Amino acid sequence: MKQPKTRITMKHYKIYLIFMLVACGGAFIWQFFLPNLSGQFTSWQNSIGWQREIALWNIGIIGAIIAALIKENLQYMKILTFQSTVLCLLLGFNHLISLLQNFSLAYMIHILGVFEVLLLGGIWGSILLFRSNQSTK
Repeated sequence: MKQPKTRITMKHYKIYLIFMLVACGGAFIWQFFLPNLSGQFTSWQNSIGWQREIALWNIGIIGAIIAALIKENLQYMKILTFQSTVLCLLLGFNHLISLLQNFSLAYMIHILGVFEVLLLGGIWGSILLFRSNQSTK
């Protein structure tokens, strides 16, 4: 028996991108306003210049997500979902590798990075993209 195709709607992309908006907003706050605090809870320590630069990249992503949500443009949302998923997978694996190389429960930013970035953002986005691809076939 054939399973019914799951229809991915604009609502699915909106929910994911709103999650990414919140996640990038939180990352911006940590990196820009609290770099010393966030550096304490990683194996990477502090690098104010790099952390500020990462915060500014988050502003760029936030701007693109807001534009896609305001325009309600499905194509923009699909592109940003792909881009966000790739970033989440790469950044999440980076946190996982750092955590496994020097495991400590004191490295809460890495632990949160694995759960929030890799598992939630990366896996959720991958499933959304996969299901979207399946529904178009």
